[in-house]
Amino acid sequence: MVNLTKFAVRRPVTIILCLITIAYFGIQSLLGTKVELTPEMDLPMLVIGTVYVGASPEDVNDLITTKQEDAISSLDGVDTINSYSKENVSIVLVKYEYGTNIDTAYINLKKAIDGIRNDMPDDIEEPKILELNLTSEAAVTLAVSGNVGQNLYTYVNNKIVPEFEKLSSVSEVSIAGGQESYVSVQLDPEKLKQYHLNMPAVAKIVGAADFTIPAGDIDVGRQNLNVSVGNDYDNTESLKKIAVPLANGDTIHLSDIADVFDALEDKDSIGRYNGEDIISLDIKKQSDATAIEVSKQVTEQIGEILAENPGINITVVNDSSEVIMESISNVVETMVMAIILSMIILFLFYGDLRASFIVGTSIPISVVLSLICMSAMGFSLNVISLTSLVLGVGMMVDNSINVLDGCFRAKETRNYFDAAIEGSRMMVGSITGGTITTCVVFLPLVFLSGMSGQLFKQLGYTIVFCMTASLFSAVTIVPLSFVHWHPVEKEKAPVNGLIKYLQNWYRKHIPSLITRTKLVFGISILLLAAAFGMASKLRVDLMTSVDEGIVSMTIKTKPGLSVDAINQSVAGLEEFVSKDENVDHYLITYGSGGLSIKSDSDVTLNAYLKDGRKLTTDQVIDKWRGKVADFKDCSVTLKEGSTTMSSAMQSGDEIEIDLQGTNYETLKKASADLVTELQKRKDVMQVHSSVENAAPVVKVRVDPVKAQAEGLTPAVIGSNVYSSLSGIKSSTIRVDGEDIDVKVEYAPDKYDAIEDLQGMMITTATGTTLPLSDLADIYYKDSPRQIERKDKQYKVAITMQPQAEYKKTAENDVKKFVKDWELPAGVKPMTNDLDKIMNEELNSLGGALITGIFLVFIVMAIQFESPKYSAMVMTSIPFSLIGSFGLLFAADCPIDMVSMLGFLMLVGTVVNNGILYVETVNQMLGEMPLDKALVEAGAIRMRPIFMTTLTTVISMVPNALAYGRSGKMMQGLALVNVGGLLASTALTLLLLPTFYRVVYKMGRKKIGGEGELVCD
Repeated sequence: MVNLTKFAVRRPVTIILCLITIAYFGIQSLLGTKVELTPEMDLPMLVIGTVYVGASPEDVNDLITTKQEDAISSLDGVDTINSYSKENVSIVLVKYEYGTNIDTAYINLKKAIDGIRNDMPDDIEEPKILELNLTSEAAVTLAVSGNVGQNLYTYVNNKIVPEFEKLSSVSEVSIAGGQESYVSVQLDPEKLKQYHLNMPAVAKIVGAADFTIPAGDIDVGRQNLNVSVGNDYDNTESLKKIAVPLANGDTIHLSDIADVFDALEDKDSIGRYNGEDIISLDIKKQSDATAIEVSKQVTEQIGEILAENPGINITVVNDSSEVIMESISNVVETMVMAIILSMIILFLFYGDLRASFIVGTSIPISVVLSLICMSAMGFSLNVISLTSLVLGVGMMVDNSINVLDGCFRAKETRNYFDAAIEGSRMMVGSITGGTITTCVVFLPLVFLSGMSGQLFKQLGYTIVFCMTASLFSAVTIVPLSFVHWHPVEKEKAPVNGLIKYLQNWYRKHIPSLITRTKLVFGISILLLAAAFGMASKLRVDLMTSVDEGIVSMTIKTKPGLSVDAINQSVAGLEEFVSKDENVDHYLITYGSGGLSIKSDSDVTLNAYLKDGRKLTTDQVIDKWRGKVADFKDCSVTLKEGSTTMSSAMQSGDEIEIDLQGTNYETLKKASADLVTELQKRKDVMQVHSSVENAAPVVKVRVDPVKAQAEGLTPAVIGSNVYSSLSGIKSSTIRVDGEDIDVKVEYAPDKYDAIEDLQGMMITTATGTTLPLSDLADIYYKDSPRQIERKDKQYKVAITMQPQAEYKKTAENDVKKFVKDWELPAGVKPMTNDLDKIMNEELNSLGGALITGIFLVFIVMAIQFESPKYSAMVMTSIPFSLIGSFGLLFAADCPIDMVSMLGFLMLVGTVVNNGILYVETVNQMLGEMPLDKALVEAGAIRMRPIFMTTLTTVISMVPNALAYGRSGKMMQGLALVNVGGLLASTALTLLLLPTFYRVVYKMGRKKIGGEGELVCD
């Protein structure tokens, strides 16, 4: 390393050309790196979606879900299986162990599902297997309205949605709101009876009427022409003329037995923007695309659509790229502030602009080298990787400060050239050791495969790049600049007087403290106890979300309600939100397409808050929570909305208690009893169970014996009932370039009462008809909205919101209450999914922290060639905890993945001052007695210790204050390091001399020379 310094001071042109090259490639790397909010994350999870039209949740569970669970459970790598049986659909989530090859898992899962296909009902749709994407939230949300001269939903679905789906960055476009148009062929039952026809026969005739068949070719003169035989129907009037043959040989027209007209499907979704009915479009990105790319392409496409369709209005409700760009901009601003503040600190200590500038040059050089390495590793520019550069700013200058301080010491007896080389030689050992200890703590992150590993691996690598680059800068650029710029250490530097005062105070008082071993150890133990006392009061969370200014309101209504009834239920909430002064605009959606584990009766209201509001999103939620509880006919859950993966890692303030059991009815009763008791508590409100408010359904139980006697099967009868109630899609016609479905059906009110259903006529195998009541029992029954299972056991989730005054204590108190609650045999509480993930990730980071501490101990033991000196320096880690836990406690910041990472980072940085102190003591022991060396080392190294600590701390202050929209996400890491560094710096200088003295005595016998060591 010293040879590198000699090369640098002797070959300045070569070094300058190297710097120019680094700058060039740094700009190239910056321009070619994609920008995201957080690093990409892959969750090893596959989703099986199976549609069974007309089936109740119980039927779906018995006929599909349980069979799929049995087939999946024995597959390799499967961690947990969660299933959701809902009306018409089964959803099974298969979570694999981290490290599982998801492509191989997909093939094995497909084989397992195909293997049981014959065991499931014949009339289900083929099961679809999809990979779950954590970033599947909508990148852009649009509201479409206007006058297009036809049905708006049909126009949007057929004209606009395909335009967005063809974009290279878009994976899916979900549509909500509006009603799809179709052509209704509404049969007259009396006419059907008169002409001896039935619905399936008519639907077959209508479907066969519109056809095209290639019939070969003919030669006409010199041309060879293709012949096509067919009949086209392009409007409702032409459909009325379809010929319907009768059994007696006569022919009638379709209009003789049915009314044919344009109709709208029954309302099954809601889309409303600021009180206006609209069509809502959620545009999701491809897994390899960024939200910024989606936003750019969608914006360009909107411009083209509006130019071609002047009557349509498209409003961008939410664009996640704005949050990303603002967050990245905030981080860059934070970095600039950190650099400026660090330079100010340097000037205050040196009083010389040249000296400050020499040290400051290490920052841009290290940042640019880090950007090159990040680009080479394929990292994106995101909040976490850029925040690591911010956090690294202060650490980047540490090595340069120590080298420059060594050069100043050497200059007292040498010229600038020799002082540059000698100063580097004196400090190279301590700065190399400090750099290695800072870097080595991030080594365990490389081996983390879970969510935390994917999220923070880039941070670890980036800081390693920064520190390695700063070491290169310290041993080359600093000595070279020292030789050519001739900086001076001014006696009248702004803080020089303060430093001298502290040095004098240190030399006067520390000698009396060094020998008081019991006092020092007692203070250390008390401080450590105080630190853990504060730690026990801290909240534990998975990860703090980015404040995007969105309040997400999930409104649960009574199941079975019509869309109009749901609209009436949420009207009061909509009015409440629209009148709030903090709300800029809002969007209500219900029943949008795609697979979802949300209940079918859940309405989503997203309120987008004003940028200039006085309240944070959390404060708005707290303000609303008590008020929304007063609305009847619905229950409301509030949490911060997010368009990023952070939404998947937070539950807001909602408390969830999960119960599981093998018997569904027993579990249901146990949950109802527990809900009743929890509703009596004062610390929670809105207590609800996932199995409450069962939806009433009409059950038709076919008697197989009676059906067989008439030449029928239960499945055939079920198909006839479905056709009579839902109609039959017989064909598709093209009207004005749009594909429109043709549906053969009865009038909507034909089967409005159960008596009408009982009288439904079923055609037997012999052609006679019987009422349905002769073949089946028909009755009402309560059916659950959704049946949940986890690892082949039934699961019930009980959710509640804490009262405002019990926000910090309610969750722990409720969980303790449930733990002590006596549940029936076969029912037991279970850890909910979010808590399980949190425990796994925090334990994983805790293991990485222990590994990091061990590696730091090993590195220092190698450096000192003494394990006992390494153990002594390690005492600075517990010293730091009092500051870390203290700041977390003061800022009400939880222990989460980010703050755990802060502790890991702290282990590598907090020992640097101890290393510098011990290295200096060891060098001085050859020149003076131990006690004097202990005092002088602290006094001499006080200046560089303060400088390195302050530059590191000051550069983290913007993050510690949660500056910017994404500041909350990384605040915990900054608080841990700021508090830890400040506490350990003070306590290292005060308490470490005593620890060194005790360790120095270990294993030594008095031989003479130094005098007796005295301890109290």
